[in-house]
Amino acid sequence: MRIALLGGSFDPIHEGHLRIAKTALAKLPIDEVWFLPCKDAPLKKGQQVAFHHRCAMVKLAIAPYRKMKLCTLEGELDGVSYTIRTIKELKKRFPHDTFSFLIGDDQAAQFDKWKDSAQLKQEACFYVFSRHEDGQLPTGMKRVPMQLISVSSTEIRNGEKKWALPKTVRRYIGSNGLYVINWVKASMSEKRFQHSVSVAEVCVRLAHAHHLDEHVAWCMGITHDICKQMPFEKAKIWMIHHMPSHLQENSAIWHGYIGADYAKRFLYLEDKRIISAIYHHVLGDGASPYAIILYVADKLDPARGYDSSEQLLLCEKNLSLGLARVKQEQQEYLRKKGVIS
Repeated sequence: MRIALLGGSFDPIHEGHLRIAKTALAKLPIDEVWFLPCKDAPLKKGQQVAFHHRCAMVKLAIAPYRKMKLCTLEGELDGVSYTIRTIKELKKRFPHDTFSFLIGDDQAAQFDKWKDSAQLKQEACFYVFSRHEDGQLPTGMKRVPMQLISVSSTEIRNGEKKWALPKTVRRYIGSNGLYVINWVKASMSEKRFQHSVSVAEVCVRLAHAHHLDEHVAWCMGITHDICKQMPFEKAKIWMIHHMPSHLQENSAIWHGYIGADYAKRFLYLEDKRIISAIYHHVLGDGASPYAIILYVADKLDPARGYDSSEQLLLCEKNLSLGLARVKQEQQEYLRKKGVIS
């Protein structure tokens, strides 16, 4: 069998990767494309998510295509994922198959930095997928012109071009809370982000005390203010189109409603416990323990600059009593500010 290897961090996999694989199957003398996630890439620093998550996303993305397969070999090998070691191991395990590599212009430009690059070209053919039909390539490599999708995994991790994520991958990202912290940070000021991090920590602390899901608690805490700094006019348009029944309420409350909707649409968080907690966190009118935890964590956040240790201890011991205490103090605070009479 003639197998083309498409390696990368796939952090996360996106439609650009899939287009390369489809083009290879259509244009090249190959039978299958094997996606080869690297465990520890020598020329990349700081992969964001664990190897098993990246493999799971690849498996979901390629599921509709019978000639695309996932190869997890590099997860079995210790140390840095050097391509020369990988190809030798593949040839040992599959002696009757032939292998080639699918790479991009950027990888071809750095090829001389790859370990044992000269020997590597003797081991396998390299196809370079490029927008350009000309330009210099390392000796022996073959160019495959194609219309590439302008997207990178880095851009997606930074909250851009998320449209390039396959739907099944979006769901997986949301279910596991992957990249959420990056996307939250990109949407707000540093001060607001530090507040969100602190609230998430308090949520986890309270969830642990009450034997609740700590991952759910962290997700709702880190995302609760995702739309807090949305410009008023944009927020108003959102309310008109998606939740007109709340439009007449004070605009200071809107970010809870919008945030819940945004988290579901653009952070891919489908867990109803998270969505409901975000929705109710401003007024504290949610009945679930998760909604109560987020409300009190937001109000008692130590990063706000006052000592809330006594109230937090009460919430750890008895969530209902803690909620009553926090609401009473919040009412007193609003009266002093003249917000309510």
